[in-house]
Amino acid sequence: MSALILFSGCTLSRRPVGDESQSQTVKEKETKAPPETAAETGTEAPPETKEPEDELRFSKEPLELELNATQAFVYDTSREEFLLLKGQSEPLYPASTTKLLTILYAMTLVAPDELITPGDELSLVGEFSTYAYVRPNHTLTAEMLAEGMLLPSGNDAAHVLAAAAGRKLAGDSEMNGVDAVGVFMEGMNKYAAAIGMKGSHFVTPDGYPHDDHYTTAEDMAIVASMAVKNSLIMKYARMLRDDVVYASGHTNTWVNTNKLLDPYSGFYSPYATGLKTGSVGDGNYALIATADIEGVTYIIGLFTEEVPNNRYVDALAVIKALEDRL
Repeated sequence: MSALILFSGCTLSRRPVGDESQSQTVKEKETKAPPETAAETGTEAPPETKEPEDELRFSKEPLELELNATQAFVYDTSREEFLLLKGQSEPLYPASTTKLLTILYAMTLVAPDELITPGDELSLVGEFSTYAYVRPNHTLTAEMLAEGMLLPSGNDAAHVLAAAAGRKLAGDSEMNGVDAVGVFMEGMNKYAAAIGMKGSHFVTPDGYPHDDHYTTAEDMAIVASMAVKNSLIMKYARMLRDDVVYASGHTNTWVNTNKLLDPYSGFYSPYATGLKTGSVGDGNYALIATADIEGVTYIIGLFTEEVPNNRYVDALAVIKALEDRL
């Protein structure tokens, strides 16, 4: 168990740093250029590009506990301050927690009710991936694909949503899926910089491991803070399971990979409200969890866990510490 260094009542300079099941959609026939404004599409407006703050805000009463995670954060959303930050400014591999950023960005480009057809982007899904099982003969909305990313952590759903959003970004509804994902990822990296992420670079929309796909604990705190304010993400991130019916009429059952939500998992917490798991394997497991305690939403980020269940052990330890301080 690794020791934790705490910074109390101070600020920290931010330095740039050199997972886890079943569905599909109808192909667009229109070739016209996409609307120019978010209001016309019903999508969320993209963030206004601004110079991010150079310092992080820390609580004067930080949490004092040890965690298994090599890198971690605990963030109080009401006070907008860190209660714990461990392994800051060091690169980490976010795995499927990447999907939170993918959804946030994609929903600035496509409307939730837009119908999407899987294409050759499915060829990009890596070996041993987790699946929502989207097929070329299915029809899903963008919102359904987001759900497929959040519950069963479908890497296939992530690529299909990314390709659809990439076509919108390129203004080319006939662009092949592989190229569209590339366009999307270029845009997602610009989006990440615009929201203040300073130590990140993303290569895949699902978080599949790649040497150039990395982030930091501080940057993932930014993503998580935006995610908890996003009604679509939180609608599904808190669900344990869902029997879904696609727009094409196909049915499926998706189960959330987050054991904090499952009363029978051995790691259940009544305070848990989401958010996203991640798994690269080889001693690299992650969890971003949200917990509502006495009306306050806390975000718990745990990364580079060597044992899969240690992320839940750590999360429960944090929740207990938060309870005890009330």
